[in-house]
Amino acid sequence: MKLSIIRAAIVLLAGVLTISAAPVSAKNLTLCGASPGGLWSLLGAGLDAAAKADDKNTTITYQTSSGGYANVLQVKRKKCDLGIIHVGEGVQAKNGGAPFKSPVKGFSVLTVMYDWAPMQWIVTKEFSDKHGIKTLADIATKKPAMRLILNRRGILPSQLGELTLKASGVTLKDITSWGGKIEFQASGNASEIMQNRRADLWANAVFIGSGKIRRVAKSVPVTLLSVPDKAIQAAVKTFGARPWTIKAGAYPWLKRDIKTHAARAVLIVDDSMSENDAYKLTKAILENVAKVQGVHKAMKGFTPQLMASLEELPYHPGAKKAYKEAGVAQKGPSQK
Repeated sequence: MKLSIIRAAIVLLAGVLTISAAPVSAKNLTLCGASPGGLWSLLGAGLDAAAKADDKNTTITYQTSSGGYANVLQVKRKKCDLGIIHVGEGVQAKNGGAPFKSPVKGFSVLTVMYDWAPMQWIVTKEFSDKHGIKTLADIATKKPAMRLILNRRGILPSQLGELTLKASGVTLKDITSWGGKIEFQASGNASEIMQNRRADLWANAVFIGSGKIRRVAKSVPVTLLSVPDKAIQAAVKTFGARPWTIKAGAYPWLKRDIKTHAARAVLIVDDSMSENDAYKLTKAILENVAKVQGVHKAMKGFTPQLMASLEELPYHPGAKKAYKEAGVAQKGPSQK
């Protein structure tokens, strides 16, 4: 009798161990994004809809995060199955640039999400007209006392802002030495500060037509500053940005073309994701691009060609298989 009980216990324990060792089902995926209610949360909803259209039992659950740099590590540590990051954050991770202390390996791309979030330098007309400033290079020449807002420290838009200024001949120390002030604020706070006329210049990488920028423009006359070519190339080289021109008329108050650079975002996974799971998910998105396009009017440019357009980071073999099968030209470096 005792022997039978022992044998039964062994069988039960073996079953428990088998369950514990089983991989997480690819039908229940967590996605690390950024703040709740922002664009990335909408992208999460679009990806979930695309996955469900292919398999109704698949669920992609959006999880808030502090941003792309954190998402690289969250994916690597298996805290999330999927992560949205900016290309620049992936490049920094791959190269071991700040905030990483050494290169991060073993993550790859399923799809580009967008490549049209230009760095916009929103300046009050009063400040621009008073100092004769139309480009960032003019700031280096005129040395005005200004109140500048950059995004929160440690995230890509803030790094892009600081790099772009430096490549234009202006450091943050210069600004304070001229009697200016610098604040590091999230977009919502920055928009309110500009609306209340407590800042002269705000830099952020957001879609054209951003509601936060439109609200500023309703409260105070504004325009945009152009970025010098050498600063654009610095952003391209360091953070994988894309040269971009904001056309005159993009806003009712914008009367001239503005040269700048645009941030791009991608969906990443750990390399340990099986080729089949990566293939199935990429294929589901390819076949249901309309589900992602539908989350925001700015996402109309999301296409199979865009999905496969990245060159700076490697694609997962499963994603490459899906693009090849769909006849979509796929770029990207070879998988290491």
